[in-house]
Order: sequence, then C-alpha cells, then structure tokens
Amino acid sequence: MTTLILSIITSVITLFIALAVAFKTPRRFSNIVFSASLLATMGVVFGDAMAVLRPEQLVLWKTVVFAGESIMAPLWLLFTLSFARAGYAGSMGRFSKSLIFLSPVFLILLILVPQNAFFYSPEFETEKVLFLGNTGYLFNVLLLFYSIFSLINLEATLRSSSGTNRWQIKYILLGVGGILGWNIFYYSHALLYRSIDMNLLPVRIIVFLLLNILIGFSIIRHRFMDVEVAVSRGIFYRSLSIFIVGFYLLGLGLLGQGMRYLGPQVGKNIMTFMGFVGAIAILVFMLSEQLRKKMMVFINKNFYSQKYDYRSQWLQFTLRVSSKHSFDELLSSIAEGFKDAIGARGASVWLREKGNGEYYCAKAVDIIVAKVKPGKEFINFLQEKGWILNIKDNDSKAIISENREFIENNRTSLIVPLLDKDNLVGFIILREGLAGNDYNYEDYDLLKTLAKQATSAVMNARLTEELAEAREMEAVGKLSSFIMHDLKNTASMLSLIAQNAEEHMDNPDFQRDAMKSVTNTSEKIKGLMQKLNNLPRKMSLKFEHADLGAIAKDTIKEFNLNGKAVLNYEETAAVKTMFDREEIRKVILNLIINAIDATAKSGEIKVKVGIQDDMGFIMVSDNGIGMSKEFIETRLFKPFQTTKKKGLGVGLYQCKTIVEAHSGRMKVKSIERKGTDFFVYLPLISQKMHAENLQGTGGSV
Repeated sequence: MTTLILSIITSVITLFIALAVAFKTPRRFSNIVFSASLLATMGVVFGDAMAVLRPEQLVLWKTVVFAGESIMAPLWLLFTLSFARAGYAGSMGRFSKSLIFLSPVFLILLILVPQNAFFYSPEFETEKVLFLGNTGYLFNVLLLFYSIFSLINLEATLRSSSGTNRWQIKYILLGVGGILGWNIFYYSHALLYRSIDMNLLPVRIIVFLLLNILIGFSIIRHRFMDVEVAVSRGIFYRSLSIFIVGFYLLGLGLLGQGMRYLGPQVGKNIMTFMGFVGAIAILVFMLSEQLRKKMMVFINKNFYSQKYDYRSQWLQFTLRVSSKHSFDELLSSIAEGFKDAIGARGASVWLREKGNGEYYCAKAVDIIVAKVKPGKEFINFLQEKGWILNIKDNDSKAIISENREFIENNRTSLIVPLLDKDNLVGFIILREGLAGNDYNYEDYDLLKTLAKQATSAVMNARLTEELAEAREMEAVGKLSSFIMHDLKNTASMLSLIAQNAEEHMDNPDFQRDAMKSVTNTSEKIKGLMQKLNNLPRKMSLKFEHADLGAIAKDTIKEFNLNGKAVLNYEETAAVKTMFDREEIRKVILNLIINAIDATAKSGEIKVKVGIQDDMGFIMVSDNGIGMSKEFIETRLFKPFQTTKKKGLGVGLYQCKTIVEAHSGRMKVKSIERKGTDFFVYLPLISQKMHAENLQGTGGSV
C-alpha cells in the first residue's frame, strides 16, 4: 500500500510539472520534449509499481513499462541535446542524429518479439525478480547506452554555462542528471545480474519523487527554460572519461553474460581479472595522446557537423603567438600551434633569407631537419598555386617527384605556404599525424586560416626588428653628427690659435695660453674618440653641483688667447645648480662660436649669467646677421638645418637636446641684420633635491 501511495503522489507531482512546462510561454521545443520525457518516466515507474501490486497482471504492466522505456530513453537524449543550447538543430552531429533516427528500434522490438523473449519469472510473487531473456538483455543494453550518452550531453551543457546562466539551470540539470544516473545504475545492475530486481522499486519511487521536487523548485524559482548556452568541443572532450567509464560498466555487464556459462567461481575470477585489465586499459587511453587524438577525430567527424571549432582554434593560436617577445619564441609558437592544431608528430618553419632569397629552416619542433634545401621549381609551385601540398595528392605528383629527397628527408606529410599576397614569406612542414594522414577540406581550411595569422605575425616581427635596427642606426647617426660637430668646434679653436700665432708668437703669455689650449683640445679629441668607441651605448649625463658662471668664464678664456677681451661677460647673480659640466660647456662653446661666425669675427658678443623666473640662465647675444622669422619657426633646432655655407646643421639641435635632458629650455630672439639673443634656462636644483629627485645618473642624451 505504501508503494502505491508513493507512486500516486509522484505521478501527480510529475504530471503537474510536465503540464506547467509544456504550456509555459513561449513554447519551446525543449519544453515539449522535457514534458514528454518526464511523463514517460512517470509511466515507467507507475507501471513497475502496478506490476508489483498486481502480479497476476505482470505481463500487461511490464508491456506498459517497456513501451514507456522505449519512448523515455530517446526523449531524454533529445532533451539533453536541445535544452539551453543555442542553435541546437544546426550543431547536432551525425552520430546524435543517428541515435535519434534509430530510436524506433525499441518499439519495433516490442512489437515484433514475443513477450517471453524479454523476461521470465517463475516465482515473481515471492521473489519479485524478473530474469532477462536474450531480447530483454539487448533491450537493456540499448537503454543503458542511451542513458550514458544523455548524461554526457547534460554534463557538457553544465560545463559550458557560467555565472547567472549556471545558477538558473543547475537544479534542473541536477534533477534530470539524477534520473539518468539512476537509470544507468538500474540498467547496469540488470545487465550484470541478467535480472531485474523489483525489490528496488520503493527506492526508485522515492528517488524519482525527490528529483521531481528539485526540478519543480528550479521551475518556480529560476525560469530555467529561458537560458541558452553554447557547448564547445573542449567541454565534450573533457566528458570522454565519463563516456569511457560508462561503456566500461556496459562492457562488464556484457562480459558477465558470457561468464555465467563457466560456473560461478570461474566466472567471478575471470570477471575480476577482466575488470582490472579494463581499468588499466582506460588509464592507458587517458594518458595516450595518440589514442585521444584518434578519438577526437572520430568525435569531430561523427558527433559534430563541422570537424573543428574554428573560433576556439583561432583564439588559441592567436594567444599562443601574441604572447611571445622574441622572434625565436614566435617561431617556436607557430610550429607548436600548427603541430597541435591537426595532431602532427612534428613541424618546422622555413623562411626566406633577406639576402639571397633562399629558404632555410628557422625553427623545428620534433623533427630532424635535413641539409637538403627546396628547389626553385618547388618554391615557384608553392608561390603560384598557393595551396596546401599533400604528398599523397595525385595532382602534385610531378613536383613531389622532383623534390622527393627534400620531402622524404624532412619526413613531410603536409606543406603549408605562408603567403603575403603573391609573396612567399615561407612555409610550414608538418610530419605525419598522430591519428593518420586522412585530411579533408576542413583540415585545409583550418591550416590556411592559421597560415594567414602566422604570416602576419612573422611579417610584423620582421618589421619590428627592421624598425629597431633603423632606430639604432638613427641613434648612431645622431650621436655621430654630434661628435662631428664637436670636432668642428675643436678645429675652430685650433684655427683661432693659428691665426693669432702670426701676430703674437713672440708673446710669452700667448705662448703659455696657446700651449694650454692645445693641451685642452688634445684631451677633448681623446674624449671624442672614446665616444666613438661607445656609439651603440646610450650617453648619460654626469650631474654635479657647480657654478654656471664659472663654467661660462672658463669657456670664454679659450677665446682670449691674445690677452685682449674678445667677449663681454656679465653676471647679475650667481647660479649654482646641478648640471653636467662638460655638456653645458659644449652648449656655451657652440653658442659663442655661432655668434663669432654671425658677426664675421668683428662684431660685439655678450655673455650674461643670472637668475630669472626661478631659473638660472645664460644668454649669448651678438649684433650679427640675425635669422628670419620663418627660419626660427620652421627650421631652427632641427637637425641638418643651417644658415652657414659649411655648417653641419646639428649644433643647435645638439644644444637643445642637452638642455632638455637637464629639464631646461632654450629661447631665441633674432632680427635679421641686427643680431640674435640665445637664452639657456636651467632649473635651480640643490644637491639635496637632486639626491631625492634625480637618483643615479640623471638624464640622458
């Protein structure tokens, strides 16, 4: 009586849930299938309950149960394929469709095969056990198979969901998963013992009741039927373990059927041995990359309408190549990416050399590179055809035969060209695949897509290297021009000494000053030679606390070789700050030489040091030819721009670079045919401030 009451309560709750879902708006296909699946399961449970309560009508009620199971198993499979899945009709694979189309086999068996072929029960009233016939055994094998596959699909849906979507569907998935899990246990138990134990019925009813309550809670709280998720191939691959374990249980059941003919003890021993061997075989499969790859190829071909998840492959390859910094790392990533994409045993990347245009192996992964290089006809073939070369392709026999040594020595299976429009940047050689060499247009489409990405990455990396080299050359050229200008200024100083020597050679003071200037000039030339040796290195400023006025006066003395004042100097305030003595001296020297050149060595030149707007400054002014407004606005301070006939045009550019490295600035005022005033402003920085703000070497030129 308790069994009857529980079965009635369960049936009422199941009927209410099924109707609520079926008439829910909007009406979805998965809603209808779910309601039908639930009603079919209810019919199975209720039929078993009536068979136990009415043993005299056992055949009638078991016929109802078998009919319900014939509908229930395919419906649950159809539900797990459609529930919460976006575009389920188009993404359903050939294998899944085949299972749906083969589902009428259940009803055909039920209609055509006599009932006594399904089961027999000589003492059902006392033992409550049904012994399976051959047809009944096959029937339960099919039920177990459909239940396992349905559970795998349900797990894939759960794994693909996340966040709010998972929160909304988790209870319905747990409820349906519980039903399918019980079915797997129930049918595997029947296969293992070749009998149906009806004593499990109360437990089955209670489990079904609790799972219905869980499903009802999900419907009321979360509106689970409105959720859609996309199931990826990776999720399905991770379900392989469940798939294998499920079929392992199925295999044990089938094996148990055969072992019963050998006697109980012998059969038990063999079952134990085979169970252990089967477990080891499962571990070997899960750890074997080759076997897993073959299984993935089988799943891709039969379970999905497309062989590859192109979006996933593209993102994975892009992430792989974009996260590398060096060119060598990039090539390794490209080779690994192609190798993993189609499961090849090895890969090598061949690129064109910049000089002679020949192709060389730039990177190899799990492949021994032969010394043989491809012929010109082979390269022309790849460049003109632009297709992926399969060594088994009949259309390419001629070119393969001509380059057989190159192909065989590199153990080639596929060759993928890397094309930039009509320019063959390189090509990828792939070894034989782990799952064989049976390639089709989908493999070629994937490889072409990856080849475009790889070509772009290689081209960008090469352009980046060329740009870096160009910048290095630019830096070398810039520094060289600075040094050349310093040499020019040094030569100008020696020229002044030579000019004054004609008039003042007998003057002891002049001789003493001239020797001192020549010595200083020699030291400067040695310093410039040292800089030439260090061209690739970055020049650093050596900050020290110094007097700007003292540096200016020392520089002016170099122009007072005959003891007469050539320059007028004025200091309105002492400027003591942090700067590089040698570099600032270069700036002052360059401005004075420019002033001398502008006045044709006969005008008036003034040098002034002081403080203005909380910054130290030095001004060099002359009454020479001046500069035009257009020149000041568009060409001044730019490299290789000058008004001198024999000038290099880098002096003021060098001065501006040095001053800005000191966090200073330059300003100019000039009127044509009246003169020019150059101002150099430097920040007033104490030694303490410098220690806090400019630790180390400071700026750089």
